Amino acid sequence: MKEAKDFVFFWGKQDVFSNFYYSPFKHQGQLFKWSEQAVMYRKAKLFGADKIALQIIRAQTPDECKKLGRSRQIPFDNKVWEENREKVYYEVLVDKFSNPKLKSILINTGSKTLVEASPFDKIWGIGIDCNHPDATNPSKWRGLNLLGKVLEKVRKTIIETE
Repeated sequence: MKEAKDFVFFWGKQDVFSNFYYSPFKHQGQLFKWSEQAVMYRKAKLFGADKIALQIIRAQTPDECKKLGRSRQIPFDNKVWEENREKVYYEVLVDKFSNPKLKSILINTGSKTLVEASPFDKIWGIGIDCNHPDATNPSKWRGLNLLGKVLEKVRKTIIETE
C-alpha cells in the first residue's frame, strides 16, 4: 500500500485491499480464504457452473481460484457478468471487511480515493502502477478502477452503519 495526499494505492497479495490477500471470512454461509475465491465462486454459481464452483472452494491458492473462474467450462456471458460483477464484489467485500482489523484499516483511509494500481488490469485496476507519473491523475488512468470504487462503497456503508 502506498498513500499519497488524496489516494491510497494498492496492488499485490500482501495488501489488505487485494483480492489475493489471505483473510478467511464467511460469505453466504461458506468459508473463503481470499475474496478472490469468493468472487470466483459467485461468478461460477451465477452461470450455473456448480462443478467449477466446487473446485474453487477446494482451491489452494487465489491464483488457482482466478484460473478456475476463467474456465471455459463456465458458460460465461460478458453482458450478464457486467450487470452483476460490481454487486458480487460489493457483497463479498462487505463480508471480508466485517473483520475488525480489516474494517479499521479500510475506515482509516478516510475519504481518500482507493486505487488498484495494477499495470495489467484495466477493469478492476487503473492499468498503471502507483509510481507512474499519471497515477494521481484519474483522467489519465488507463483502467476503470472498479475494485477501488467498490471498496469505497463498502467503506461508505461501514461508516454509515457504525
